[in-house]
Amino acid sequence: MRGVLLGAWLAAVVVPAYDPAALDLLDGMAAAASGVNDYTMTLVKRELRGREMEPEETMTVRWQRPQRVYLKEIAGPRVGQEVLYVAGRNKNRLRAHKGSFPDITLNLDPYGTTAMAHTHHPVPEVSLVAFVDLLASNVRRARAKQVGTIAVAGHEALWGAPATKLELKMPPTGISPTLEKGQTLWDVAKATGQSMYVILHANRARGWRQADHPEPGDAVIVPDFYAGRLVLWIDDATHLPLQADLYDHDGALYEHYEHRDLKINVGLTDADFDPKNPAYDF
Repeated sequence: MRGVLLGAWLAAVVVPAYDPAALDLLDGMAAAASGVNDYTMTLVKRELRGREMEPEETMTVRWQRPQRVYLKEIAGPRVGQEVLYVAGRNKNRLRAHKGSFPDITLNLDPYGTTAMAHTHHPVPEVSLVAFVDLLASNVRRARAKQVGTIAVAGHEALWGAPATKLELKMPPTGISPTLEKGQTLWDVAKATGQSMYVILHANRARGWRQADHPEPGDAVIVPDFYAGRLVLWIDDATHLPLQADLYDHDGALYEHYEHRDLKINVGLTDADFDPKNPAYDF
């Protein structure tokens, strides 16, 4: 009898806990994101760079499907910086200027060192919709592997908007492919579907700080999941994320995002993504 009880206890320990109410909220978030054709918002973000969180940045964001993005920093260390990206235009490069002297406009490789110097996410892949897709894919993977926990953690109001707080936890599992000649961590990210930043962060003990720092033959840690712990606040009205805090598997915060003044399907036009727009300084 003791062995039976012990076996039952062990089974209870390893069975993942998925709160049905939390899963319903995540499904609702995915459905809401699928109906977003464009949006404007004020993005407040902090991201880990190396071993320290970078200063808070506040940006005006305009986005439209399939991938047209305008960003302008309005508070933070790079006030006045503007970035514009339209898939299929400008040879798929970013048009950017730093907003301070000497303020010249440049066309940048969105995956290059300069463009990625202060961000975890390349502009061609960044949006609120992409973030929701990222969350959904991680939840699907966890449920397929029968790991992790997903729960409602309470109810709060953020900036006057009632929101439901969720907490997701994922285990530190993954794979370790070997880097081949000519490959960088961008190639590993593309092959595995994992974020390049997450891969870089998982290998931080190796001293790598950029995608091209590993050498051929190096074994690269590729986590199964984007974060060890994710705290998410979902707007009760729009069903879209208002705030997200993401932690690594050691408990360190590495991303904080606030989606303020979010307005959905406002009818953005070509002028909103035209560098000749007189409201812009390109």
